[in-house]
Amino acid sequence: MLPAQARSIGRGAARSDVLVIGAGLAGLAAAHQLEAGGARVRVLEASDRIGGRLHTVVRNGLRFEIGGVEVGTGYARVHAHAQRVAVGIEPPAVARPPASGMGFQLGDGIIPSSQWGSSAYNTLTGRERELPPTLLLSTALNENALPALDSWNDPANLALDVSLAQHLAARGWSADAIGLMDVGSAYSSLHTVSALDVLRRDALRRYGAPGTGWVSGGSQALPEAMAASLSAEVVRNAQVAAIESSGRGVQVRCADGRRFQAGHVVLAIPSLPLSRIVIDPAPPAAQQAIWAERGGNAVTTVHLQPTRPFWEEDGLPLWLWGTGALQRVFAVPGDDGQINRLIVWLSGALAEKADTLDAAARAQWIIDEFARVRPASRGALQLLETRSWGGDPLAGGAFAEIKPGRFAQTRQWNNTPFGRLHFAGEQTELHVPGMEAAVQSGERAAAAILSA
Repeated sequence: MLPAQARSIGRGAARSDVLVIGAGLAGLAAAHQLEAGGARVRVLEASDRIGGRLHTVVRNGLRFEIGGVEVGTGYARVHAHAQRVAVGIEPPAVARPPASGMGFQLGDGIIPSSQWGSSAYNTLTGRERELPPTLLLSTALNENALPALDSWNDPANLALDVSLAQHLAARGWSADAIGLMDVGSAYSSLHTVSALDVLRRDALRRYGAPGTGWVSGGSQALPEAMAASLSAEVVRNAQVAAIESSGRGVQVRCADGRRFQAGHVVLAIPSLPLSRIVIDPAPPAAQQAIWAERGGNAVTTVHLQPTRPFWEEDGLPLWLWGTGALQRVFAVPGDDGQINRLIVWLSGALAEKADTLDAAARAQWIIDEFARVRPASRGALQLLETRSWGGDPLAGGAFAEIKPGRFAQTRQWNNTPFGRLHFAGEQTELHVPGMEAAVQSGERAAAAILSA
């Protein structure tokens, strides 16, 4: 059936049974299942790299991640693909320190977590005052957790489809506490993300299988191996600009003028890049609105290599949480147990501020802030890499968020096929998290095409 459809499209462009747009986990999982079902598949990737939001780099002899890392123990389809392409999943290399090992950077100094309760910077009262800032949001979510893994799908819980800030305020959390929760949270802002979306993600974590692993050889090794297992090489630097469907098939036009034709298309890319593609005939306005508004959270990281252990000089905690440029700082040890990398993690408004700077200026901003609040670090830090996910037009953020009041519409239009077009990607699967959502979405889209 599929080959006959492809043959009927016409002449003048490269032909396949199915075109898959995007060479991340979702697109590659779709391509594998389609090939296994007998389809001729071509994968188009807008960038010069395979892997999507899995991105491993090597700098100064250090291999590390600047994209997704965690593979949940319960990520059955991710583990299955890793086994299929002979890529290992190993225990994580970095453990989080206890709360007592954190430092809080507010104003001009760093406060050890043991002193937070009596600090002048602690403006909270009552039981909020006794909680370190890093535990405020998790405590609030624990108190308001959904009762079951799939409770987010209960229509009665649409009452929770308000901003997370509004939801927490209604449950007695102070404005000051919510402001601190917003610092360094995983979301763009607690004021612009649906509480139901956050509680959904929390339920997936809370009721899912415990434990995580990392991909052996770096996260990008998995999609690269999946791509290598396909019959045809991924076409890189092929950014799709327009898609035209007809009764005979689909024609895809790239920004550089190249054209490809097929019987069906799987669009396995994030919502914002998807919203920029001109599709003719146009999908329903409600579906397009979901794509356009469902941006990802802004996350920017700066990876630094210490040239001397300055933390031994000033005696201050190395892991930091703060309201300034050092929003979150993680220390990463090497195989010898010695710290060889610091990750400065920025999200929300601070990530957006960082994204206005080029890589060199962004790194200097962070290094200067280290020197300001930790003079011992002066001259002891050098840039390894910096990565902006919110500022990447091909990503649009680290993961997709649902805006307040838009949960039902997102659930309705999230992965609804439109004619010969099918949609995949982490953002299209709400019942599983992270990499598993990406893989399952690709397999769902492939199954729909094969059964058509």
